[in-house]
Amino acid sequence: MEAPKPSAAPVPLWRRAALIALIVIGVGMTVFFGARAVRSYRELQYVRSQGLDRGTASVEAIRGWMTIRFIAVAYAVPEEYLYSQLAIPFDRRNANSSLGKLNTDYQLGNSATGNYPAIINKAQAAITAYRANPVVTGLRDVRPWMSVHYIANSTGVPADYIFAQLGLPMEGNTDKPLDLLGAELAYPNGPMALSDAIQRVLAGYQKAP
Repeated sequence: MEAPKPSAAPVPLWRRAALIALIVIGVGMTVFFGARAVRSYRELQYVRSQGLDRGTASVEAIRGWMTIRFIAVAYAVPEEYLYSQLAIPFDRRNANSSLGKLNTDYQLGNSATGNYPAIINKAQAAITAYRANPVVTGLRDVRPWMSVHYIANSTGVPADYIFAQLGLPMEGNTDKPLDLLGAELAYPNGPMALSDAIQRVLAGYQKAP
């Protein structure tokens, strides 16, 4: 007759607690990143449906989750102009701050015309004013997040001139960020090389008689 096998030692309480904690953390991370993925997808769909990726969106398409940089590129309005019109001090400027956060930081409250951040009305007014009277703010350098439309408005150098000097097609490409434009057109040596080439085009335009 076989001797009875010894029973397994009980799992220590701390191990069970650690296992439960890992499961809870795993579920929490799945929910968190899943929610972010859903939100990002919805935002992308909104961007495309409103023409924010093509430079055709109306100012009514602005939402609180948009950042200053996103709005600057989507509407081809220089960041510096937006900051000035929104009365954001130089030492507190963060291009990646959303309008919603800025609205909270500056305690602007809700819009007088609806249940949304009041800063959205200010951003809409700034874009409308810029379109009526464009201001050349200049650029310190060309960055991959900029579009040719944005660069043209910031520098006063016509977009068609920039495309002609680069030997690239202009139609459908003026409002694409340079990193996307460089990738789509397979620009030699990548998007950074495209940014550098545009920088040289701008310098040559300024020197032209």
